[in-house]
Amino acid sequence: MACLFAGAVSVLAAGAPAPGAVAVTVTTAGGRAHGLSYTYLDPSTITDISPNSGPTTGGTEVTITGTGLADAEEVSFHGTPAAFAVVSDTTLTATSPPSATEGTFDVTVTGPGGTPAGSFTYVSGPDI
Repeated sequence: MACLFAGAVSVLAAGAPAPGAVAVTVTTAGGRAHGLSYTYLDPSTITDISPNSGPTTGGTEVTITGTGLADAEEVSFHGTPAAFAVVSDTTLTATSPPSATEGTFDVTVTGPGGTPAGSFTYVSGPDI
């Protein structure tokens, strides 16, 4: 535990007993603070990305399905942030950003339930 500034403490939460709220008590030389809670979340998952490939120019609308996605803070393709919308706790839509290279790269969803990853393959279009 480390004091960040007067009136605040920082702690490392113990392993989750199960998803849900748990009671927290802070004890100091001045007494105890009760009535606090901390909520453990199930880890977020990605179970599918569809379609899972598109052109290196970007712009492919993809549907990402999984669990714990409602509070997503960022979606990225190979580390590049992408525009996205939360549809439900199990579905996001995102637009693939351009990629300088072909290949299969991670797609990550960052949020309070962790940073699960899936994959997306960038391909070059035909030369004309």
